[in-house]
Amino acid sequence: MIEDDWQDNATSLIERILPITLATVCLLLEYLPIYIGIFNNIRPDFGLIAIYFWLLNRSDLFDLKSVVFIGLLNGVLSSSIFGLGLFAYLLMYVLMINLRKFLSGRSFLVIWYGFMALSLIVMLIKWLAATIYYGQFLPLTPLMLSYLQGIALYPLISMLLIIVQNLLVQDDEL
Repeated sequence: MIEDDWQDNATSLIERILPITLATVCLLLEYLPIYIGIFNNIRPDFGLIAIYFWLLNRSDLFDLKSVVFIGLLNGVLSSSIFGLGLFAYLLMYVLMINLRKFLSGRSFLVIWYGFMALSLIVMLIKWLAATIYYGQFLPLTPLMLSYLQGIALYPLISMLLIIVQNLLVQDDEL
């Protein structure tokens, strides 16, 4: 009986911390020093992918505190304006809170199109905020290349997150 309680508590803890842990891993992957030739300084926003995925699939385990933590970690790791990543992630959070009912339960293609649309909005607003901060128009080419990499890698990243979610997170409603 005591062993069962311990195992249930451990399982519950793993389920609660898994989304934030995987989102942190995704964010850290973005900053790995990997030489990719022409795309060396242009990376997809893996943190945005993870936030979109977890807010869509398990918003009960990934809440506003998780988004703030990932945003602050992004601010610490990135060399851009501190708080800009947090602003972008909070914007994604607000958009997902409003559109989650529409996207939930849809086919993967609709979910992917949703990510394409929402990440484009977030990236353009993030670019606009950086442009205002620096007082000059920043080039859009790196932003668009990063965006295209993100939407191209979304199926792979979400597939990996789905596999881990199915292996480790139990749904109490089933």
